[in-house]
Amino acid sequence: MKRIFAAALCLAGCQAEPRSVSYFEAHPEDAQRVVTACKDGTHRGGECESARAGLAAIEADKRLKLFKKSFE
Repeated sequence: MKRIFAAALCLAGCQAEPRSVSYFEAHPEDAQRVVTACKDGTHRGGECESARAGLAAIEADKRLKLFKKSFE
């Protein structure tokens, strides 16, 4: 019984690392889902800020490409 309890405590304390900004830059659909979930309170933690930053980086890249295209 003690082993089961110890294993349950270990598993409860072992959470996956939050996904990085670069992950969310490469997966905008996931980023949008996480941001939406963060806004409605169903998702919390470090991934909220990483997802927001990933979407911001995607938008900045789009604006930069548009800016560069205007000089062609």
